[in-house]
Amino acid sequence: AAVFAGRGARRVELPTYPFQRTRYWLIEQPTALAGADTVDHPLLGARVVLPDTGGAVFTGRLSLDSHPWLADHDVLGTLLLPGTGLVELALQAAHQMGCEAIDELTLAAPLVVPEKGGVAVRVVVGGPDGSGARTIEIYSSLDDETWTRHATGGIVPSATPPPSDLSVWPPADTTPLPVDGAYAALLARGYDYGPAFQGLKAAWRRGDDVVFAEVALPEGAEAARFGVHPALLDAAMHAGLIEDEGAGAPELPFSWGGVSLHRAGASALRVRLSHRDGDGGTEVLVADESGAPVLSVANLTSRPVSAEQLRAGGDHRESLFALTWTRAAAHPRPEAPVEVYEVPRAAGDTPEAVRGVLGAVLARLQEWLADHGKDEEKLAVVTRRAVPVEDEDVDLGQAPVWGLVRAAAAENPGRFLLLDLDDADTVPPLVDAPEMAFRGGELLVPEFARVPAAAVDESHDPWDRASTVLITGGTSGLGALVARHLVTAHGVRRLVLTSRRGGNAPGAAELRAELTAHGAHVAIEACDVADRAALATVLDRHPVDAVVHAAGVVDNGLVRGLTPERMDTVLRPKVDGAWNLHELTADRDLSAFVLFSSLAGLVLAAGQGNYAAANVFLDALAHRRHQAGRPVTSLAFGLWETDTGLGELAEADRKRMLRMGLPALSQEEGLALLDDALRTREPLLAPFHLDTAALRARPADRLPGMLRGLVPTARRRVAGPGVAGGGDGGAGLRRRLAELADDAERDSLLLDLVRTQVAAVLGHDGADAIRSDRAFKDLGFDSLTAVELRNGLGAATGLKLPATLVFDHPTPAAVADELREQLGADQEPTVSPLEAELSRLEAALASATPDAEDYDRVAERLRALTAGWLETHRPDGGGGEETDLASLSADELFDVLDDELDTRSAP
Repeated sequence: AAVFAGRGARRVELPTYPFQRTRYWLIEQPTALAGADTVDHPLLGARVVLPDTGGAVFTGRLSLDSHPWLADHDVLGTLLLPGTGLVELALQAAHQMGCEAIDELTLAAPLVVPEKGGVAVRVVVGGPDGSGARTIEIYSSLDDETWTRHATGGIVPSATPPPSDLSVWPPADTTPLPVDGAYAALLARGYDYGPAFQGLKAAWRRGDDVVFAEVALPEGAEAARFGVHPALLDAAMHAGLIEDEGAGAPELPFSWGGVSLHRAGASALRVRLSHRDGDGGTEVLVADESGAPVLSVANLTSRPVSAEQLRAGGDHRESLFALTWTRAAAHPRPEAPVEVYEVPRAAGDTPEAVRGVLGAVLARLQEWLADHGKDEEKLAVVTRRAVPVEDEDVDLGQAPVWGLVRAAAAENPGRFLLLDLDDADTVPPLVDAPEMAFRGGELLVPEFARVPAAAVDESHDPWDRASTVLITGGTSGLGALVARHLVTAHGVRRLVLTSRRGGNAPGAAELRAELTAHGAHVAIEACDVADRAALATVLDRHPVDAVVHAAGVVDNGLVRGLTPERMDTVLRPKVDGAWNLHELTADRDLSAFVLFSSLAGLVLAAGQGNYAAANVFLDALAHRRHQAGRPVTSLAFGLWETDTGLGELAEADRKRMLRMGLPALSQEEGLALLDDALRTREPLLAPFHLDTAALRARPADRLPGMLRGLVPTARRRVAGPGVAGGGDGGAGLRRRLAELADDAERDSLLLDLVRTQVAAVLGHDGADAIRSDRAFKDLGFDSLTAVELRNGLGAATGLKLPATLVFDHPTPAAVADELREQLGADQEPTVSPLEAELSRLEAALASATPDAEDYDRVAERLRALTAGWLETHRPDGGGGEETDLASLSADELFDVLDDELDTRSAP
């Protein structure tokens, strides 16, 4: 059975339970449902009544383009429709079906809002029972095929009268609660609220169980078409959150009971939150600015939520990316001098050429970094056909240079540029972009783009059950994970697992027994894949039909400290091993050739220059094979939560990755992304998690260029407690230092800055864990964390700080003293309070985007204000030729103000 609501439109199946015999579809057109009832609501667009049950299905679509306020509701790095949005959907559906209240609404899963594109929403209302009550369910889907149920419950005909009004305001017998730092405190817990959700204006407490609050939407927010705008109702709960002292994980609404809407369209609210004894719930009463009831909730309960639970609410395919090259936007010329270094080409076979080129480049980078007299200069490293911008050949000897230079650039911000040219091109005029390619007279920059779900061919099984699959590094780490996955999930029955120790490797015997118990035939070979003869022998013994190259080692260190020997240690398994596999299987009809690359070659290179170079080689080899029509998939994986065989990751490193906006993939997600990548048949993809909230928190000049296109439009953020400056060249820090009354306060601010940055680098929750007199070496610093601290302090202060900062100044207090000395040397003269206020006014006016009506009104007030001030405070008591300020335009008025300020500040 089906419901057809119009002609010439696409069919969308509605979510059903497996046991239902009747299936429903909506026939949707791009703009509206032809033949359906229109619903005038921002979250819902149409309704179709189901004639067999008397129920109905409501449809809507959410996206950041159509509902930009959703970008301001970020919990633990995931954009969500707030639980209040689900309540609003249920209330509107209830109203349309003749019901006045929600009896109960239980939330089953968070509704994740995609960063790009939209999500379809369905609200399914059942037929009435004998009392007129109905069931209600809310679903969403990213592809109109796979549906997630987010809430279930019931709606009833009669609303519950509110318990009382809130006409007496501010409420009697209460104690005011401070709210100035509320959103900074909530941010520390994982609630990353943007302006639309920062509605808490005032709060009070009565006893231990009742909290009152005032909340309001920002100016210009649409409220009239909602019952209660979800951002406004969400803000109504924030006073309860800030009272939850010492709380850990953030909490989200779980169950709403007895929800009645009494008045629609409010833009500001009075709120009373009453804790219920026994069940831990909260009774909520919401009123308008006159105290008249707007909404009442008999019982609201919440539960803690983790980042993993929220990510599970999304689609793992949101974590699959492709690297693209796009025309560079307008960039200024570099302000500092730029020296050009053209990378030499090397002769010999491919592994030999790679070592020759990398050895020369490493020597040049180290020479450059050792020249302290060039701290303001940049080195432009120029390669030729090192990156595959178009359908063109790639120089495998030059390609790894990009990984090595990316590491040097991450360790030394602002010191390096990367430029790739065609063979016959000359170096064009340079712009201040970290990575560029020059093709056809245009400068191009690399950016990640999400792989669309449609590119994943779900009908294609990426693994042939009849294949014999060779897995290098196969007895541990990712190799062992893939072996288990192929056998248990895809039914592969023949595996050849290689490692340097073969059957004597820890866990190898247990792995063979486990896979054999699942019906697989497993051969384990002791073989160093960098040894061409040894690998050829293995391949001669086994009829290999597919290859997975997961072998690899790390030898981490800053570019300054790398040696040719340390480079070779990492290059052997990655570069030599991959090249040997490539050549020795050239005569075989392989079904798959999978290279386990790493995001370290692209955006996580700091401290891993040798590893980054090796992985960029794998990506370039994948392009070479793809051009030749041979099977290949290189996967630049981000961090995994599981042991990958490359050494245990310290907790501080995990937290560092979280701050960078690149949290770890679970084992299940990583393996699912492996399969999906092969289903796209693309030669190079990057599977990794992206935390856009953490990325938005990073200073613009420290955000990797490849990731900028994935981050939603920047919005104003609240600053965390104790954090000064960042992303503004140190201007904010200098302004705060100038505003402080004495040296002791300025010293305290700088020490707080250093301790906060140290805590962030080491993964501590706050600066309280950092003693100011404790040596950095005792705190656990290594070369990479030392560089990260230097970079963070440099961004916060705008100072050029040496890489040896923590070695020259071995405690947080010593570093703070050094910052004070350097900032004092270039500190601008302290401005008067009046000039400081004028500067703030000027900044506010510069950031405003008024409409025509506001422009005229504000301009008139500025003219009157300026005229009155000049007349009252003119030092000569007036006289002289006067300017007719009332006749000036706004631009002319600011010219007068500029002249006046120049005159007053002249010596």
